[in-house]
Amino acid sequence: MIKERPDPMLELPIADAHMRWALEAVEEVAGEKGMAVILRQAGLGHFIGNYPPNELVFAGRTFAEYAALNRAILDFYGRAAGSFARRIGRLSTKNMIEQQDDLLGLQALALRAMGTELRVKLSLMSSARLFINLYKKEGDIQITHVVEDHSDHFTYSLRECPCCAGMTADRPICAMWLGVLYEGGIYVTGGKVFEYQEIACRALGDEFCTFKVGKVPVNV
Repeated sequence: MIKERPDPMLELPIADAHMRWALEAVEEVAGEKGMAVILRQAGLGHFIGNYPPNELVFAGRTFAEYAALNRAILDFYGRAAGSFARRIGRLSTKNMIEQQDDLLGLQALALRAMGTELRVKLSLMSSARLFINLYKKEGDIQITHVVEDHSDHFTYSLRECPCCAGMTADRPICAMWLGVLYEGGIYVTGGKVFEYQEIACRALGDEFCTFKVGKVPVNV
């Protein structure tokens, strides 16, 4: 069960483009009518037919809105919510790549010369650097995204997670972010699929939301 809780993270800004990509992904998965239901349930009816611009700037959007969207998705899809939320996260990343493909800072020519494991690591590190630099540049805000290299997997940990801000739960609830990382891995490896798992979540009382990423493709 998901419950609300006081959390200063709710006041953190989120870029217009990140909110837009998530909303576009929800509409693609749920359809126009389903999207309207989800947005009204989330208290985000002002976004119906009125998405934020595709700009990486802070213009009033907050973690509170992103978290409300995530919770409404989880409520809307019920038992199947995890798979749908992950799909939405994947589509959000696809939208980012299609609309601003230079964001990850990974050039296709350079990637071809790298091994698969290194590509996955660089994808995770580029994602972390993207968010850290954005918050420093646009809001002079210090956030923590950490990538660690273990013997058979990587971990990606973030303290400022927009998916579960202001919530407690009896299970990890950040499948949207898992989908973001998942699609990034597919993109940089040319279609290879790896094992992804959320192993810690702030909604469970952990300090960080942490995602475990396997080093060996599972579709080879």
